[in-house]
Parts: sequence; structure tokens; C-alpha cells
Amino acid sequence: MGQITVAHAIAKLLEKIGTEVVFGVNGHGNWALLDALIHETGMRGVPARAEDQAVQMADGYWRMRRSGPLPVVTTSVGPGNMNIVPAIATAYYESIAVLVIAGAGATHWFDRGGMEEAYRSGPEDWVAVLKPITKKAFMMTRPDNAIDMFLRAYHTAISGRPGPVVIQIPFDIQNTLIDDVLPDPTPWTTWHPPGPDPVGVVEAIELIKGASRPLIVVGSGIHNARAWDALQAFAEQAGIPVATTSTGKGSFPETHRLSVGCIGRAGTGHGNAAARACDVVIGIGTHFSDIDTGGWTLFDIPAKTKLIHVDIDSTELGRAYPTAVALVSDARIALDALTQAAKAQGIAERADWIAQIAQERAQWEASVAEMRRSSISPLHYARICDDTAKVAADYDGDLPILFDTGHLLSFAPPFLTTSSRLIAHNGFFHRMGWSASAVIGASLARNNGPALAMLGDGSFLMGGVAVATAVEQNLPVVWVVLSNRSFQIERELMIKLYGREAFCDYKLTKTGELWNPDLVKWAESMGANAMRVTDADAFAPALWLALEAGVPTVIDVDVSMDIEGYRSIWYPYPKNFYDKWAPGPLPA
Repeated sequence: MGQITVAHAIAKLLEKIGTEVVFGVNGHGNWALLDALIHETGMRGVPARAEDQAVQMADGYWRMRRSGPLPVVTTSVGPGNMNIVPAIATAYYESIAVLVIAGAGATHWFDRGGMEEAYRSGPEDWVAVLKPITKKAFMMTRPDNAIDMFLRAYHTAISGRPGPVVIQIPFDIQNTLIDDVLPDPTPWTTWHPPGPDPVGVVEAIELIKGASRPLIVVGSGIHNARAWDALQAFAEQAGIPVATTSTGKGSFPETHRLSVGCIGRAGTGHGNAAARACDVVIGIGTHFSDIDTGGWTLFDIPAKTKLIHVDIDSTELGRAYPTAVALVSDARIALDALTQAAKAQGIAERADWIAQIAQERAQWEASVAEMRRSSISPLHYARICDDTAKVAADYDGDLPILFDTGHLLSFAPPFLTTSSRLIAHNGFFHRMGWSASAVIGASLARNNGPALAMLGDGSFLMGGVAVATAVEQNLPVVWVVLSNRSFQIERELMIKLYGREAFCDYKLTKTGELWNPDLVKWAESMGANAMRVTDADAFAPALWLALEAGVPTVIDVDVSMDIEGYRSIWYPYPKNFYDKWAPGPLPA
């Protein structure tokens, strides 16, 4: 029996678990970790240019696989560690499993206020910042139990509702020698997800059997459970239409006859019509946020509609609406049980309900056809989304597409039609610039394959230095940047409410002219290919060429400032705070 440092032991265990890639940024607090991870294992190291981008790369990696082994991030001390906070919050609220191993100064210097120590409230107390936005965050203080703590942390991140876990390891602990006989990590890296209460399944099926207009509504829980096939099997067995939230997009093929697309603020017309008319809704892996329910005005629960709610996290059940049946369960296992019960009960498609939705679909498709084929210049968001969907389907039906927040959030849910499961959106915490770096992780998770990010210029300017990492790693990533030199979604709503904007438009003080840096030159300076598109008919060919090129490419697309965001629902946010928001159609 020999000896090995704590850092080396953790690196060896991560390699044994099957970890493929480590993201991170160097700093004096994580030198031992980096030395072991990069030089003592065969794992691929991806150095990011900023710590938050390292976490977002790991985030994109997880969203493509939704299973272990976990992506790993290592950061340093002080401000380097603090830089991960918004990215970690995104991972936490959007159920992204990632393991962050952060550095710290040596313990014998604690509480002296040494360089970059977070000390005043307690000796090196940085993890206290993270406790509300992680599944677990702690500091290792002893080398003799370091491996046990590491393995439990890994299990926490990957089991149950997935989420980020942060381990901070002081520099002296990283370098301390321990026994080199390491445990088999298998018991901590495998787990059996929970299934639904059989009595609850019976109650749910009775409600579904008696419904005239049932509707399935799913969120990202379908993706995390990898329950795509189980969802389709249940929908087809029971003949129930399926709606997704923006984060659940891709969990059910939008080309399927039972799909009603996304629902909510920017949902499809027929999707929202189905949500208003349904008498039983089966919500799976979703918590019914304001974006997804039009400010809680779509569903009249419990007065006219009964809710069957399934989630692996019991704290999400009944959060927005009272439930008729609440099932704590993994989405896949619950769907399997519901499918068997539906078959046994002979539950079948309601032809009149499907026909009603089909009529709504035809009306909505006709109402948005002009937007989808708009030839205006600067370009229309709906045309860009529609063309992107068509190019992606023709190029590779499984092309990963990550779309950001902002004005794009008003168009991508209904118009970025996808049959691929590999579409992702930061649809709860809505951090701007997330997709610029997350798309790099998506490419790595797909064996260095092509991946596409869609984001506004405001988001790109916050996260676009990730282009340099894609160039360094030689990844065929494409960024479609929708440029208007403004935070347009905020601009539109401020003008609607106050008649003027503030801090939305970016202008040269000298002339008052709307202004951006030259994004093409900026991308080229980082070694990427770049092009600018100002004509609607030129966008699809440009996107195809960028994908075919197989190198990092930025497409700067000039988009119209005159196009209002698509809204299927205008709900009374952010005014009328003290009014009761009643379900049903609301005036614009």
C-alpha cells in the first residue's frame, strides 16, 4: 500500500467513474487539482476564459446526455470562485447535474484575511453563498474523510432531482497524502429512481377515464428522466394531446399529430386553446411557471380543470395549482405505469377533442404564415426561427440547438419547430449569454459534433468570449446572433407601460446613433469564421454554409427593431399587481 495526494485520489476516482471532460480556470487555489486532473488522468481538459463559462459549458454538456458521468468544473479562490454564482444558480433552478471542485487557501492561514479569503463572517466561508443555489455545498476540512465526502457529494448531484454540487478543498488538503487504495465508486454513482404510488395511479386513471378533454403538459423533467419514448407511448395509448413548456421543448416531436407545441406567453394558438379548454391536465416534470401559463391565466384549476401532477421533487407538487392527484415519481416510471393502466382501462382517443384542436391549429397556422415567410429587411425573428428549424432538420435531425433568453424567447417556442430531443433553453433563470458557452459543452457531449446557439446581441456581448474556447478546442460550433443594438424585449414592454425606454438602447453619446462593436471583426479576431446577414433570403444559405464549414462560425443577423414580440397571451404583468388574475383570455 502506497500513498497518494487527495487531489490525485479524486482525479483517479473521477477517471474510474468514466468522466470524459473537465472544464475550469486556473488559479493558485486549484493548482494541485489541475495538476492531477490534467496530467495524471486521460480526461480531456477544457480551459475556459471565465469561471461562469466553465460551469455553463458543463451545463450544456449535461443537457445533451442527462445521465452520468457528471461533467466536472474546477475553479480557484476568491473572485474566481465567486464568478460561478449566476451560472450555478441557473444549474440549480433548471435541474442540471454538475460537480464543481473549487480551491481555497491553506487552512493554517484561515481567518487572517489572506489574499482572496472570504473571511469576515467566518474562516473561508464562501460556500455559504452557494447553499441556497446548490443541492449541496461544503468545504473539506480533513484529508482522512475526503474521499467519503467526495463520493457522497457525487451521489447527491446525480440522484433524485439532479442539480449542482460544490466541494471546496483547501490547498493543503489537496496536497495531503492519503492511502492509495481507493473504493469502488459504483455504489455512489448508480441509483434507482422512485416510482409512483399504485393507489395514486388508479386515482389518476379514473380522472383521465372520465375526462372529455384531457391534456398532457410536460417540462424539463421528461428530459432529465430520459422519458421521451415513455411519453410518446402514453400519449398514443391514451390518445391525449401533448403540450410542452419552453424547457420541455423537444421532449415530444412537434411534428407528431398529438403535439400542440409550446404553451404559455409565446405558445402556439392551438396549444393555449387546448390549455384553456381542457378538463383534466396531466402535468409531468413541470411546475407551471408564469411564462408557461400566461401569468397563471391559462388553466382554470381547480374550478373547471383537475390537475394530476407528477414530479420527482415533492416540493414542486401543487406549487402553482392545487392537485387532484399528486405523484412523487420519476417521469419515465410514472408514464410507464400510466400507460399500462390506460391500456387496461381501454382509454382511447377522444375524436371530437382532437378535431377541435386540429381546427384551432389550422387557424393559428394561417394567422402566423406571413410572419414565418416574411422577407423584410432587417429580418423578422419568426422567419429566422422557421428557417433555422428547416435547415437544422435537413442538415442533421439530431443537431443540438440551444436558444437564449431575450426577445428570442418571444419567437423560438412557437416557431423553432423541432423533432429533435437535443434542444435546450435556459427557460427558468434566463441568464443572458448562457448559450454562447453552453453550446461548447453540447458539442463536446456529441463527440465534438456540430452544435448551434441562437442568441441576441446583448447576450452575445455578455458571453461571446467563449468563441475563443471553441477555436482552441477546434469545435464546429455556430452562433446565430440576432443584432439590433438593444434589449428589445425590455424596450418593447417599457414603452408599452411607460411610453419610453431606459438602458435598453445602446447608443453613441456623441451622435445618438444605435451602436454595437463589429461582431464579425470581433469573432474573426478570436480565430472564428464570421459573416453578416442583412437579407432574409440569405440567412438559410448562410446557416447551411456555416454548418458545412465545420469550424467555429458567428453569423451576425440584422433583425428588425419594429417587430413586436409574438404574444399568444398578454397577461397583466407587471401592472395590476393587486388585481386577481382570472383564468381566460385577457385584453391586449
